[in-house]
Amino acid sequence: MAEALRGFGQLLRGAGMVLRDGKRFVLGLVPPLLVGTVFIVLFGVLVWQSQGIAASLTSTPGFQALLAVALVLASGLLMVLLFSATTLAVGAPLYDLISEDVDRAEGWLGGESQSPAEAVADAVRRLATVIAVSVPVGLGLLLVGLVPVVGSVAAAVGSALFGGWMIAMEMVGAAADRRGIHTFRARHRLLMRNRWLAWGFGVPTFLALSVPLLAILVFPIATAGGTLLARRLLDLPERD
Repeated sequence: MAEALRGFGQLLRGAGMVLRDGKRFVLGLVPPLLVGTVFIVLFGVLVWQSQGIAASLTSTPGFQALLAVALVLASGLLMVLLFSATTLAVGAPLYDLISEDVDRAEGWLGGESQSPAEAVADAVRRLATVIAVSVPVGLGLLLVGLVPVVGSVAAAVGSALFGGWMIAMEMVGAAADRRGIHTFRARHRLLMRNRWLAWGFGVPTFLALSVPLLAILVFPIATAGGTLLARRLLDLPERD
């Protein structure tokens, strides 16, 4: 619990640091505003059609309700993760600058961030990885959600834990890249140095990003917080 609270503290510290730079904060709202509008419309259509989709798959009323809820939960997980990865791809150069500012304020004296073209290319590759990893997990949670009584609760908890982990891996990205940590597997190992610290940051960020209007405000803050999280994790020994 103490480590999870420290992870949440990185998000709060990130908020304080990025809000002091009003210009960067405002600019950081533009990519999630543009991308978020598209995703909100898509998710709204899906929620609206969820009962109809469930009815087309089964004629059992009780099972239809379970299927509709499970479909919304699984789709919500995928939407948040894809929204985050897409926003990072669209705004990669800007978020790299925010992350670099935080890094330097904390004493980072290493190399510069990637060029804008390199940052966008890496973000697009990560988006493809997020899709490849998240879709099977989303389908698995969809099946879990079909279990009567406990299924929806288990799917919701699983979505928060998995989503929080994936969000943490995305948000440490810019700081990790500056230190030569580029691959999905390497970032996973970085978070495994203290999984509760990672979840303490990632789960609240995931939940905040699940709220449409709040997600726009949280995104630049989470970028700064992710940089602080990366720094803290890099100070810890790597686990086998």
